[in-house]
Amino acid sequence: MDYLEIEGKAQLERYGIRTNGGVILEGDEIPPEVTFPCVLKGQIQAGHRGQHGAVKVVKTPEELLKVKKDIEKITINGKHMEGIISTGFLPIAEEYYLGLTLDVKNRALVMLYTPFGGMDIEDLAANSPEKLLRFDCTAGFDEKAFREAVAKFELPAERLDKLVEIAEKLTDACFGLDATTIEINPLAVLEDGEMVAIDCKLVIDDNSLYRQGDYTLLPRTSQKKSEQELEAQKYDLTYVELDPEGDIGTMAGGAGIGMATMDTIKHYGGTVNNFLDLGGGVTAEKTYQAMKILLQNEQTDYVFVNVFGGINNCADMAEGISRAYTELKSTKPVVVKSRGFNQEQGWAIYEKLGFEQTKYGTTDEAAMKLLKLKEGK
Repeated sequence: MDYLEIEGKAQLERYGIRTNGGVILEGDEIPPEVTFPCVLKGQIQAGHRGQHGAVKVVKTPEELLKVKKDIEKITINGKHMEGIISTGFLPIAEEYYLGLTLDVKNRALVMLYTPFGGMDIEDLAANSPEKLLRFDCTAGFDEKAFREAVAKFELPAERLDKLVEIAEKLTDACFGLDATTIEINPLAVLEDGEMVAIDCKLVIDDNSLYRQGDYTLLPRTSQKKSEQELEAQKYDLTYVELDPEGDIGTMAGGAGIGMATMDTIKHYGGTVNNFLDLGGGVTAEKTYQAMKILLQNEQTDYVFVNVFGGINNCADMAEGISRAYTELKSTKPVVVKSRGFNQEQGWAIYEKLGFEQTKYGTTDEAAMKLLKLKEGK
């Protein structure tokens, strides 16, 4: 389960990590705890809030009410705001990143740290990997080993001591909360040298929720169906939004194939943003509508189609996909694995479109082909 910033920070404080907290704003009344200037932050289960205008500094009560209404209208990847909070405006000198996440491929719990925080950690890992420390915490936090690993960043002794203390507490929180991801970005270094968690992302393993408390502080009003989910319903398509940070859209000819496709992509390091099952009795019109939904999703940069022509006709499915791709004048890379009835006719259609195909190979091979496309290989 994904938690909002204010909920994640509440858990950090339980484990002794200082945060800048937050006051939930409701209606037009401004709570007495709010001081100016302050920062208004939209609470939403999506990233890049600042880029979408959902994080703003305000200086007066009048400005607060106006900006609050503006933020409430913002949607990110089809998701709506769960609420708005106000946090204090702090004198920040530097911003770090500190987090832990499960490395599924290597079956490890990995701590990530960089003194270059406040930015997209994925971009940093891809473009400047030497600036990002990966530290194995599978067996727990080893202070001596962590100090040795962080030494390359040449932090002042007092600052290093504080970082080590927070890193150990964050590891305790990760294990205690059964978290699959817990990150602080940024971990702010204030002008007086103190360290404060300004933001928190917390994801707890759904299988452990029975033994965890209810940590929600805001009702999940945005659990209404997204535009894509509502559109899919019209054509009897099963569509579920997944990771809001994912850039791979999937289409599958069956729930089992769909789940296997998602697991395979994740296994090789990709991130899927949806589950789309065509179901049975698939027509060219149905795949046309399904492909339109995927291609019109701004979050989707790559498409993976994995279908089997048992009761469905591979040629009909290809015709629908081709029609949508052509009408929308899309240039998004597509990888297709299509086997079964009329597969050769379907393959010919995909070849004309320039799609990458895995004709006789496995889903693993098709997924690796897609990820190589992403890497530009």
